Amino acid sequence: MTQQTLLPGFEPEPELTDRIFFAVLPDAGAIARINTLTAELKAAHGMRGRAIADTRLHATLCNLGDFPAMPDSLVARAGQAAASVAGATAPFAVSFDTAQTFINRARNRPFVLTGGDGVCGLGSLYKSLAMALLKAGVHGNPPSYTPHLTLLYDDVTAPPQAAGPIEWTVRELVLVHSHIGQNLPYTALGRWSLQG
Repeated sequence: MTQQTLLPGFEPEPELTDRIFFAVLPDAGAIARINTLTAELKAAHGMRGRAIADTRLHATLCNLGDFPAMPDSLVARAGQAAASVAGATAPFAVSFDTAQTFINRARNRPFVLTGGDGVCGLGSLYKSLAMALLKAGVHGNPPSYTPHLTLLYDDVTAPPQAAGPIEWTVRELVLVHSHIGQNLPYTALGRWSLQG
């Protein structure tokens, strides 16, 4: 067996193992309603995808990226941004009332809950957080944002339809750590109560 020599500048890319993002999490009552609704919609559309586990249900706000190890300095800067936003934001109601497939790839597409006016608060929170992150030197969040909560992934495409509504009061902002490629519960790296 021969050992392959790597030329300088051609080292293999490190494996990305850690995803960091901000999210809001449904409360226990909303999780129970999500589970019931997911089962009903799955049966109605003949979907076979596995429902997202309770411990992984969330609505993403800002994605900080994928990393080969925990980016501690980034997490610290993101925490400072979150604290400033949470201190200026009051708790608010969120209501998801539409189910649909996001057609963003050929197979195994996300089947999600979205909403109209009921998710405006998430849009406002996203804008505030993205701006605070930018001021803290954390870049990469797009100017447009579609609030959604993923129920499952499936090859079946479902058009937008009335569903739910699934409602809860958003009381905190959570910085979430996900282990890429592993079906593990998420870890909360930080939680900030909305206090504005």
